Amino acid sequence: MAKIIIMIGLSLLMASCGVYKSSLSVHGVIPRKGYVFIKKIVNLKKCVKDKCTHGTLTSVGSGFIIKITHRGSFIATAAHVCSTDKKELLSIVSVIETLKVETLDGSWYDAKVLDYDRNLDACVIFARNLVNGVEEVPLSQNAPKEGDKVYNIASPYGIHYNNIVPIFEGRYFGETGLKAFYSFEAAPGSSGSMILNEDGELIGLLHSVYYKMQSVVVSARYENLIQFLQNVLIQHSTSHMKELEEYQKYNGIYRYPKL
Repeated sequence: MAKIIIMIGLSLLMASCGVYKSSLSVHGVIPRKGYVFIKKIVNLKKCVKDKCTHGTLTSVGSGFIIKITHRGSFIATAAHVCSTDKKELLSIVSVIETLKVETLDGSWYDAKVLDYDRNLDACVIFARNLVNGVEEVPLSQNAPKEGDKVYNIASPYGIHYNNIVPIFEGRYFGETGLKAFYSFEAAPGSSGSMILNEDGELIGLLHSVYYKMQSVVVSARYENLIQFLQNVLIQHSTSHMKELEEYQKYNGIYRYPKL
């Protein structure tokens, strides 16, 4: 009798361990291929009378793809990652910025700014020809609730390699004003990264981290972020649809309406 009880106990233990182990993996759930590494190169020029000096600054951040079209991809990131705030510079300093994005497979693409909101610290850029080997990050239909588990895919301090990018796990714990708060590790370079729910859907965009408490991060509120992203996509969809029709006609796949 004792042997039977022991055997049953071991069987239950092994079964429960198996279930617990499988629940730890989010492989196939989170959109890793939607991640991009962003590099911003800022060329500065200051002229006083006839004398000019030049300088170059380079900063990095994270981003993620929200829409793929036949001509390229729309990418979300933080506003301070995609564009330099001219108010922080002297009036005699001129700025020329260049954006480049790197995908998880190590491919590089040029990008341009489409729109940004400094109050939300959110931005959308477009990378031409970025259409293959990547995936879209789906937008969640529901806002997070206090205590919900979340995931973050980012490259703090620029940490990433070919097919390797850090994945962090944390919790959502509330919001105030335009800010939402999460608990997971972040650092410079994490700015602009995606915050996902357990279904791998977008609920936030990391833009700040507390200096002396880097496990507390700040994002744009879910409602404000989703509205901003959708508005930018709608604003630029008309021109893209026209280009798509021209592309389809050129490739002989455009379907003319029946008369």
